Amino acid sequence: EENECLVCFSIYDDKERRPRFMPCGHTLCSSCLEKAITENSKTCPKCRRSYTASNVENLPVNFSLMGLVTSQNTSDKFPECTEHLLPVSHKCTTHKIWVCESCQSEDHMPVSCKMIAIREELKRKKETQLDQSQPLLKTFEETCKKTDDRKIQCQKFIEENDKEIIRLETMVKRLQDEIQRKRTSKVQMENNYSIFDQKLGTIQRKRSSYDKAVTSLKSSETIRGVSKCSVEVKNETKKLQLVSNELQKEADLMMQVFYDTALSRLGLCLGNNEVLVKDGMHHLHVFHGEKNHRLSSQYLQFTDINDPPSTDGILTFMDFAWPDQKPRRVYMKMMGNTLRARQHLLLLTGQCGHSYRDLTFYNTQKQGQPGENIVLRPYDGKKATPLFNDVTKNDKVNHPATSGLITGAGWSGDNICNNALFSIHLKDDPGKDNTTGFGRVISGLDVIHDIVKSAKTDKIKVVDCGLVLF
Repeated sequence: EENECLVCFSIYDDKERRPRFMPCGHTLCSSCLEKAITENSKTCPKCRRSYTASNVENLPVNFSLMGLVTSQNTSDKFPECTEHLLPVSHKCTTHKIWVCESCQSEDHMPVSCKMIAIREELKRKKETQLDQSQPLLKTFEETCKKTDDRKIQCQKFIEENDKEIIRLETMVKRLQDEIQRKRTSKVQMENNYSIFDQKLGTIQRKRSSYDKAVTSLKSSETIRGVSKCSVEVKNETKKLQLVSNELQKEADLMMQVFYDTALSRLGLCLGNNEVLVKDGMHHLHVFHGEKNHRLSSQYLQFTDINDPPSTDGILTFMDFAWPDQKPRRVYMKMMGNTLRARQHLLLLTGQCGHSYRDLTFYNTQKQGQPGENIVLRPYDGKKATPLFNDVTKNDKVNHPATSGLITGAGWSGDNICNNALFSIHLKDDPGKDNTTGFGRVISGLDVIHDIVKSAKTDKIKVVDCGLVLF
């Protein structure tokens, strides 16, 4: 018998792997026999004969084989031959047993049996086992790599899914807030409209009374009649003026709702910014007071999400004035939906605590050459610190470098090149594109040209700026 189990190929021992005889004479370890009995698979794997043992303890121990194993485990020498008690030196492959020198001269002579030295046999067994394990090891390593790759993919999917959930939840929250604001605005507008309609009816009645009083005054021909009618006209005029003031107040409240609605789409509030009407357009002018934290924080919260309010198509303005001259206005329209454009809006309205107001220009760049442009000085004096850390992340669209294009600063004079500066192109630069463009001058480009022609560009200031609501 060999010293390893026919099923699990484990070396026999005197514990769980104790060798036991089956009725057919072959030997298995106790562990495999117990498993076979439990699974009711009681058939010899060698000769396929069945056995009826119900308990592994009912099968006899192969003490001869166990003695050989015990002797091998407790000695540094090779196992001894059970017949001659000499160390085995070869394996008889003909009879598949280990033999000593005496065995080879008696029952296992080299003439009739094929012998392999024990060291060569052990080397062969190890090499065979290693060769057999290599494909399994390779498959195992490939499986581990695939598992690791899938694990990384799953982790990446979970992370991206979490980010998407947060983005959608933020978007939903913003939309819910927007819906609530619109509902509130609608209720305010309905209430204001109702009051406005009532006041309008009242003023029409008062106007009717006023007209009657005026008619009576005109038709009076006596001193007493004129005096009486004059008092009535005076009283009706006061009533008409009072109702007119109330009507104007309601009209202002209605416009307040209009302004708040328009600004909320940009993440802005009216606050202390002044709204003036010019050329039929409602202009929101730069905020002049102290920093309004509520307004800036409300706007900045919209920049922390992936779907901020769009700035595309927003009309803005800047007023420039030479010393002792009337200001001249330049209108600009925002392009795309970029952080540069949103930064521009904040500095135009002053709702971030800073603004373009009172700034002057640097000298003209590339004067008289293609791509000529002029750069406004930094809002904060020197650094032109961007209001958003990732202000350049939207710089992806190529805009032809043509006259009137408003871009991020591409200027490095005096080692200044910061992301809160902006320039206005005055001449085309054929074949050149710019990825920092965020707006275009649509009216008043002649004003910028006149500034360039001026000998003292540092004396020409931005005296006002803002955006057009509607």
